Amino acid sequence: MNSLILVPLADNPAWGSGPLQWSLDLWGAGTPWFSAEDWQSFYAKAVTADYGKWSHQGSDQEQIYIAIVESEVVGAIALVDFDDVKEYRHLKPWVAAFIVDPERRGAGFGSAMLAALEERARNFGITRLYLWTEEKRDFYLNRGYALLEHRDYPEISIDVLSKSLE
Repeated sequence: MNSLILVPLADNPAWGSGPLQWSLDLWGAGTPWFSAEDWQSFYAKAVTADYGKWSHQGSDQEQIYIAIVESEVVGAIALVDFDDVKEYRHLKPWVAAFIVDPERRGAGFGSAMLAALEERARNFGITRLYLWTEEKRDFYLNRGYALLEHRDYPEISIDVLSKSLE
């Protein structure tokens, strides 16, 4: 695979249009926890985020990174300091809004994106990351994440995972 880089959404907001649409297609319509407006607001706020630092005492930090390979957008992945699930808001920061171009899934881009975000988090002094997933538990387990808990909600079932970056 060619060299993948993560670029802050703020560097070129137009690059977010593909990943935003893929996210809307996958999660935005009919998903009980997110509306299309939530996704659009998330991307809009991330355009103005500070990507030069991570405040360990901050709140509402949202950094969306666009994955680029050979000048092509192949996905997006976010680092946020909040969680949508109330029971887990004390844990932070979170990997979120992780999406790969549907035409390019299975080619290793997701693994490269996750590794690049983890390195960026280490550079910010972050020592542990959290995430939750509905269906991709094995993907994360195979990349060093540990299952913290499985939760069943009326609308959705999730696995909450974490990874030490030390």
